[in-house]
Amino acid sequence: MELNSLAQILTEVATQNSGRIAIKIKDETLTYHELLHKSAQVANTLKGLGANKVAIGVVGQRHMASYISILGVLLAGCYYVPISPKLNKDKALSIINDSEIRFLIGDVDNFSEMSNVLNDCDLIDKKILPVESALTGEEWIGSKDVSDKSSEIEINNIKANDLAYIIYTSGSTGNPKGVMVTNANVLSLIENMSLLYDCKPGFVASQSHDLSFDFSVSDVFNTWANGGVLCVLPEEEKFYPAEFIIRESIEFWSAVPTLLKFMDGLGGLQEGAFPSIKHTIFCGEPLPIKLARNWRKAAPNSVVRNLYGPTEATVFITKYEVDSGTDEEVGYSPIGKPFNRHSIEVVDSEGNKQDYGFKGELVLSGPQIANGYLNDAEKTKTAFVKFDWDPSGGIWYKTGDLGLYNKQGDLECVGRNDNQIKIGGRRIEIGEVEAVLSNFPLLSDVVIVSIKDANQISSSLVAFTTNEISKEDLSQIRQDSQKFIERIFFPKKIITVNKFPRLSSGKIDRKTLSLKAQSL
Repeated sequence: MELNSLAQILTEVATQNSGRIAIKIKDETLTYHELLHKSAQVANTLKGLGANKVAIGVVGQRHMASYISILGVLLAGCYYVPISPKLNKDKALSIINDSEIRFLIGDVDNFSEMSNVLNDCDLIDKKILPVESALTGEEWIGSKDVSDKSSEIEINNIKANDLAYIIYTSGSTGNPKGVMVTNANVLSLIENMSLLYDCKPGFVASQSHDLSFDFSVSDVFNTWANGGVLCVLPEEEKFYPAEFIIRESIEFWSAVPTLLKFMDGLGGLQEGAFPSIKHTIFCGEPLPIKLARNWRKAAPNSVVRNLYGPTEATVFITKYEVDSGTDEEVGYSPIGKPFNRHSIEVVDSEGNKQDYGFKGELVLSGPQIANGYLNDAEKTKTAFVKFDWDPSGGIWYKTGDLGLYNKQGDLECVGRNDNQIKIGGRRIEIGEVEAVLSNFPLLSDVVIVSIKDANQISSSLVAFTTNEISKEDLSQIRQDSQKFIERIFFPKKIITVNKFPRLSSGKIDRKTLSLKAQSL
């Protein structure tokens, strides 16, 4: 039988591995049989409410209810929309209203966290609790009602082009965009990840990312599609997971490079610290080569890959192995080559395809490219385009990322269109300045933002670091950096902070740093 949906492949794998552990959260576990059983009951609950190919809000993070809910939504032939309880009220309401969510599923603790949102939301008909809870009332469907449902369910009517999830991502304007991802998109991701990794049933994989961050899609579905144990990183350990990795004997680890920097800064990357890890994925931010090498020493048995992909390309679309021994000791890792059946080109500002070595915007095509933005035809038309030079007439996604193909034929991502600044009539990418300064040990964790005048034109740069820098060291760094960047691009100020503000994904919150710099 051809597998057209996530529901089909996950059901098949769960049936084949029914006695194996599917998920572990602290001391709580579910076997594949238990996960499938409970998720099917959620699916039948949704079907009983009349839910058919609609958005279902999954509220919460790092609770068993969240994972049961996600699979239950897919088994019902619907698509999930992750809603973090940490969201501010306006953004949460915007997501619920934009995707027309009538049913929410989650854990009672997470519902409690966002009570202020739910009190002002008239769209929600029912809130469903798939795990134990004493809550009752007209607006609630409690765990007892869910557990009374049958676990037999029909999934053959789910099509490849049906939506699997919508994840909201903020653009440069800050307005959330709902990226529509199909079952076919995710199945292509699983296929390409399977070509990279030969994971046997029972392998232990981390789930370290919030469900509202698309990195979680890879964590969850690549693990379950291969019969692995999804081991969820507790909230209290998410910014320093060393003990978690050791305690759970993690074999497949994924993280954003910011977390790597944080661990390294606290001395957590001791040689041989994580012998259980066999595979490491870094994605979401530029990966400093020096830090990648430090990680390889800490996880000596691991293959380390730098993967790249925007949400609109279903998590990952390129891969680069940082284990060849041919990389430079400084700078950032390339992002490598496209996945199977995908193409990436570099285009200039007019959309003309360019040759190797030319820096321009990265445009992507292939089966992982999403269906566009929910309820926003104008943004979809702008970002998902066709080019005259492509005789197939296929759709290409314009990433807004700047990159080039290097002499080895690998892609390098060198910043973003909206991160390009102009000072004194000369242009540079903020990422280029960060790359130069991060080569100095005292600025290994540097983050740079631009100061703008009343007309929103960049006038200077400000750097943030967690290291103390003396005037003498700063003077030497300023002098030495002129070998790589013009003096005009050296930061006006270098500010020491105790720690960087972070988003729920673990990435550094550059917007907060920009506001701080602007107020100086």
